[in-house]
Amino acid sequence: MFPAFKEWHAVVEALGAGEQLLILRKGGISEGRGGFDAARAGRFWLFPTQFHAQSEKTKPSAARFFTAPTADGTVTLHYFADIVSHAFLSDWATITALDPHHIWTEAAVREKYDWAKPTGLHAFVVRVHRLTYPRTIPLTPDMGGCKSWIDLPYSPADYTSTPVLNDTAFARRSILIPAPPPHTSR
Repeated sequence: MFPAFKEWHAVVEALGAGEQLLILRKGGISEGRGGFDAARAGRFWLFPTQFHAQSEKTKPSAARFFTAPTADGTVTLHYFADIVSHAFLSDWATITALDPHHIWTEAAVREKYDWAKPTGLHAFVVRVHRLTYPRTIPLTPDMGGCKSWIDLPYSPADYTSTPVLNDTAFARRSILIPAPPPHTSR
């Protein structure tokens, strides 16, 4: 089984367009006592989810990443990601400095930051790869719920893909994301 990270469809599309290299996550309601497992995978599928308030919780510039949800009981995997760096950020000023690097509104980020203890967010810089031929799979009940990770029986290594940003563009863009101060990692 291979991990898939559930994320808003618009965010997955922003990542897939190379417009965003950053994922901010607190965790899903169903994460349990252990909370969000940030170290679950170095490589994972980007599993797009539909959430009715996504447009209200993203910046106006994100409108181009919205598409009508499908109601056919399937989801199409277009992308997978490799974690380049990860930190748990507990300093609000550090998180607000990341604003140019994602499509969420400040209010949506603040809501995630304040939700549950400890206060803060996991921040991932990811390198995204686009499948040459997307993979459509049936939705199953175990894929639902408010959880960050699900398991899929498909390995990204079995599919041809290309990075959404070439090496030069990725290096140029990722260097712009401020590194967290040492005291904010855990």
